[in-house]
Amino acid sequence: MYSNTDLNIDLKGNILQAHKTKNQWFLAHPDLEKQPDKNWFNAKYWAEHGRLLGTYAGRGSVWMVKSDHGKWVLKHYYRGGLYAKVSRDKYLWSGFDNTRAVREFRLLMHMYEKGLPCPKPIAVQVKTTGLFYTNDLITQYIQHQTTFAKQLNESSENFELWSHIGHVIARFHHAGIYHADLNVHNLLISDGEIYLIDFDKGEIKNTQKNWPQANLARLKRSIEKETAQSCHHELKEHWQALIQSYQSTAQQLDG
Repeated sequence: MYSNTDLNIDLKGNILQAHKTKNQWFLAHPDLEKQPDKNWFNAKYWAEHGRLLGTYAGRGSVWMVKSDHGKWVLKHYYRGGLYAKVSRDKYLWSGFDNTRAVREFRLLMHMYEKGLPCPKPIAVQVKTTGLFYTNDLITQYIQHQTTFAKQLNESSENFELWSHIGHVIARFHHAGIYHADLNVHNLLISDGEIYLIDFDKGEIKNTQKNWPQANLARLKRSIEKETAQSCHHELKEHWQALIQSYQSTAQQLDG
């Protein structure tokens, strides 16, 4: 169980457990009986114990590990763009609540408790050095067979899949969930269910003005980039299936 903890509140007002040492913070899901260990956030530790199961490509480093509590996904936050040339993974410190990992953790808590198909958040580590910090996030691994991106490359004829994705996105949007990088790689397919992952820079928006359509436009660009086909021509019927399902679900939820 936890000791030397400070009470911390999530987006719904639930009490979480935040543990702090000299220059290191931990935040964990209330279900986690054991206090987070700093080794959990070290890919080398998992590799040395034969529990590093895989690595994902991308801007940051993301690993799949085998913990005593099941499979986890460990993410270390890296900077992108011009800032990466100055510092690869250090961010300006403006308080624990403003760190990238804590913001994503709390958003995941909020969505997971609402029953939205997203990863369960496990724990966060934030380390400060002077005016800067580094951070890591652990989430539960979602067992899945494929992604929307892979499915597009294998076959784009599955209209039911496109329709299902429109339905799932509408559920997130109705809950006010803005995904900052809605693309074909962040949509996982597991036994016919669709999950949305990677909510870094995501947020809850109180109004439905403009941003949902911009979010869908981002997904559309991702589909066209992945397939080298147009959603207005070759994939017109597929895209219409997605949009019709999205609109139908939105109307049902609003009603």
